[in-house]
Amino acid sequence: MSVAFSVDEVSVRIGDATLVDRVSLDVEHGEIVALVGPNGAGKSTLLGVMAGDRTPSEGRVTCDERAITQWNALELARHRAVLPQDNHVAFSFRVREVVDMGRAPWRGTADEEDDDAAVATAMAEADVTHLAERTFTSLSGGERARVSLARVLAQRTQALLLDEPTAALDLKHQEDVLKVARAQARAGAAVVVVLHDLSLAAAYADRIAVMERGTLAALGAPRDVLDAHMLERVYGVPVRVLDDPDGTPIVVPVR
Repeated sequence: MSVAFSVDEVSVRIGDATLVDRVSLDVEHGEIVALVGPNGAGKSTLLGVMAGDRTPSEGRVTCDERAITQWNALELARHRAVLPQDNHVAFSFRVREVVDMGRAPWRGTADEEDDDAAVATAMAEADVTHLAERTFTSLSGGERARVSLARVLAQRTQALLLDEPTAALDLKHQEDVLKVARAQARAGAAVVVVLHDLSLAAAYADRIAVMERGTLAALGAPRDVLDAHMLERVYGVPVRVLDDPDGTPIVVPVR
């Protein structure tokens, strides 16, 4: 598959703080790359750089072999969708109206004819169809997260950048979100997802990038990357890496 995002020696600094330090990473269409690491490791910052929402202090980012700085905002919105950590809507919009916001980049184009179908499909995939007439402000944190995901899915882009999409979700919906991400990748989209659950990352990601103090500590297939000694150093807590019956690594702390 072709390279969707190429991050080349990217650094991000704010004052004396280095948030990302000389990170290089390629993400291909058709794969899921999970960004993992402790709080403050630089995961969300790196995701923002890949999205074109944050300018790096050094280095270069390309999107489909074109410098991210050469894309205008509308082009980016039609090419990649971004799910931030915080799901805020200023007014009491109904759920369907919030999801429909994901179609804004396609207004005035031939793709506008697909708006209703895109919204309905996205709401079904995120399991929020039954919430359609509820106001966004009346929802629980997990429900808001799923509605925000539906908005991103309705955008129908070639790449998804998801920042902790499972943080507020119950067990079922965590699995559902990653299944949706898997389906998107299978259809050819590039998916980058920030996760804290290492076992969830191992179950669904093609590759895992482990961030440590702004640097890339490890990158590769889950079985190759999830090493107990490395994870103990990065997270500062002893862990065991076990095998699920299907062979997928499961990471648990030593208690």
